[in-house]
Amino acid sequence: MRVGAWRWLWLCLVCLPLAAQESDPALELADLIGGKAQYQQLSHQVLGEMIRKQPAMARYQGVVQRWAKEYLTWERMRAELAQSYHSHFSGPEIRDMVLFFRTPSGQKYVRYTPLLREEMIRIGQRLAREQQPRLIQMLRDAGAKVEVQQATRPPVSSQ
Repeated sequence: MRVGAWRWLWLCLVCLPLAAQESDPALELADLIGGKAQYQQLSHQVLGEMIRKQPAMARYQGVVQRWAKEYLTWERMRAELAQSYHSHFSGPEIRDMVLFFRTPSGQKYVRYTPLLREEMIRIGQRLAREQQPRLIQMLRDAGAKVEVQQATRPPVSSQ
C-alpha cells in the first residue's frame, strides 16, 4: 500500500507537469506561427555568420553544428517562447491567437509576415526621406547647425 502511494506521488510530481506543459496553448502558438522553421533558418544563418566572422572556426564547423544540434534545439526555444508569450499575454489572449493562427487566414498571415516586415521598413525609409527637409528645418529652428548632403544620383544617359 505504501509503495502505491509513492508511485502515485511520483506520477503526480513528474508526469502531470509534463502533461500540463504539452497542453499549454503557448506551446501550440509557437508551433502555429512557424517558429520551428524560422528558428532552424535563423540558427543556420547565425552559425554561418559566426564562422564567417571567425574564419579559424571553419575547420571546426562540424563541432559547431553538433553543438548547435544538441544545445540550440527547437524544444528549448519553444519552451522559452511559451514563457515569453505568458509574460506578455493572458491565457485567454493566447487561446484567441491559437484559434486565429489555426485558420487559413492566420496561416496566410504567418506566410506574409516576413514580406510585410520588409515592406514596412521600405515604407518607413521612403517616408523619412520624403520628410527629411521638414526635419532639417525643425532642427535649424531649434538652433542646430545642419549640413545637408546632396544625394548622389547616377548620371542620366543621353541616348
